[in-house]
Amino acid sequence: MDIADAVERLFAPARRPGGVGVEIELITVTDTAESCPVDPAVLAAGFDAAFVEAARPTFEPGGQLELSPPPRYSRARLIHDVHTLIGRATAIAHERGVRLETKGVNPYHSCADVPLRTPKPRYLAMQEAFDEVGPEGRRMMRLTASLQIAVDLFPGEAGHEQWLVANLAGPALAAAFDNSQGERTRIWQRADLRRTGYDGRYLDPTDPIGAYLDFAKAAPQLPIPETEDACYHLTTLFPPVRPRGGYLELRYLDAQPLERIGEAITTVETLLYDAQARRAALDLLMPRVGDLQQAWNESAAGRSPQTADLLEIVRPSLVGAA
Repeated sequence: MDIADAVERLFAPARRPGGVGVEIELITVTDTAESCPVDPAVLAAGFDAAFVEAARPTFEPGGQLELSPPPRYSRARLIHDVHTLIGRATAIAHERGVRLETKGVNPYHSCADVPLRTPKPRYLAMQEAFDEVGPEGRRMMRLTASLQIAVDLFPGEAGHEQWLVANLAGPALAAAFDNSQGERTRIWQRADLRRTGYDGRYLDPTDPIGAYLDFAKAAPQLPIPETEDACYHLTTLFPPVRPRGGYLELRYLDAQPLERIGEAITTVETLLYDAQARRAALDLLMPRVGDLQQAWNESAAGRSPQTADLLEIVRPSLVGAA
């Protein structure tokens, strides 16, 4: 499959739209005053079969724990699952002398303190590629944590609106759910724009597929055989919103404390699934479609001017969302 076909498949609508999924990243440190980095093997040794099946836990390059429960068609069911799994993960961690931190950026350590915990060829190549640009890619891999929300993609014009809202709402929502004083956003902005697109280079309001194809072609391939496959190369791009074939993956939110995860899920679900909210958001956000880089700069500085108005659009849906 060539890269044009692969990108087109990324924007294919869901067969049965309406589901919502999450990936929850948590920073792991020892449950001591020193808050030392943790070898993932220490925590993984406590995982039982039921937890693995429900949470599908994995570890990010810096040892961050990632929980990936199955998507749900009921927001309430998903939020219940999240609360249950984080409670179980916290208990397992406590049994192993580990504490789980819900921060966008590791507040205790530098890259020098945290080794590359998953030295697979993919991550070694990523680290080398990011190092050519500067230190922020290494910081992103080893020190950051996010709450990623996945929403099914509608066909036709509604899907086009979803793509625009998901992207244009990013700076405002990242500011609304900021849990790192904007540091995680700044790290992503400085890592490698060819791969992260935090300057808005991959977004075109009239030709989303063509713009994303140009973005994908311009991003250098990682020096591993797998990237000869166009589909694999696309997995090495990390824009704020990533099309995944049937759904959109919103990647710009900091990791959230448990009590705010329901609010974040509800906010995103409402903006992308509710037609009235989606169009109100477009009316608010479209004037800045060509100014995303400045919008992200404002977000990182904690002064996103559209945050309050955007949250007002979804406010009726937030009652009881925690």
